[in-house]
Amino acid sequence: METKDKIKVLFSIDADGYIIGYQQEFWDGKEWVAPFDTSEAVEVAPADLASIWLGASKVSADGIITTDEDKRVELEAEANKVIPTPEQQMINALGLQNAQLAAQVTALTEKLGGES
Repeated sequence: METKDKIKVLFSIDADGYIIGYQQEFWDGKEWVAPFDTSEAVEVAPADLASIWLGASKVSADGIITTDEDKRVELEAEANKVIPTPEQQMINALGLQNAQLAAQVTALTEKLGGES
């Protein structure tokens, strides 16, 4: 396979300029193919593409990719957030309800025990 120092990449960016997606040219076994309009594409080293954090990286007009570390950490934390399943939510609600009922029984028992 033929390799290139830089390949053509077309970036999709959000309103804040962060990369949210991209298309890159590829080697089809015979030639390099860009299945997109390359008029707004930039040339980027393939290794730099591997460093992209979608939603946290930006690209300059000359193809230099930088990553906002605070934004990356925020996105990574959001991606790793544990979201309880509906079953886990029901178990948690039942556990809370059980604890509340136990507290009421304890309060009643103490009240009745104090009156005798």
